[in-house]
Amino acid sequence: MWQSLAGDVDRRVRLGRILGLTFIAGGFVVLYFGWNGAASRNFVQGQFPYLLSGGFTGLSLVVTGSTLLLIASSRAERQVMTDKFDELSLLLGRTLNRMQVSPNGSSDGQEQVIAGTTVYHRAGCKILEGKTNLTTLSIEQAVAEGLEACRACEPPGSAEKAGALSSAGETPNQ
Repeated sequence: MWQSLAGDVDRRVRLGRILGLTFIAGGFVVLYFGWNGAASRNFVQGQFPYLLSGGFTGLSLVVTGSTLLLIASSRAERQVMTDKFDELSLLLGRTLNRMQVSPNGSSDGQEQVIAGTTVYHRAGCKILEGKTNLTTLSIEQAVAEGLEACRACEPPGSAEKAGALSSAGETPNQ
């Protein structure tokens, strides 16, 4: 069970939050029973065992639960920051690639394509009509980012990929 939790940050965060809240609730329950036991004794020497055991145990459970909540929040924040960093590095790579393009729009013989989220397109692709803030990049950059060629506009590189697949005896995905 613990090995499966080690690889999945979301599951670990969820488990940390559940355990933290459970420990805090259990701590308050132990504190209540400690104070309740002390209140049932009429003399001070009889109250000390309830206050010490219930108080210290309850307080330690509350502190442990709070620590678990803090760690879970830290993990969640770190995951969000990691995702943002990955997105930033992708956009920075695309921007640096665009800076290699000359002012007239050509880039040392490399044809430029427009990047989508999972595929790349020709400049006049019907799918891109009405969309703004489109990013252009070279075919090599698109392939390096793991983008696939659009099936509708068949940008350059898709024919080369299909030719390589047919020579290897495979058929391209339809």
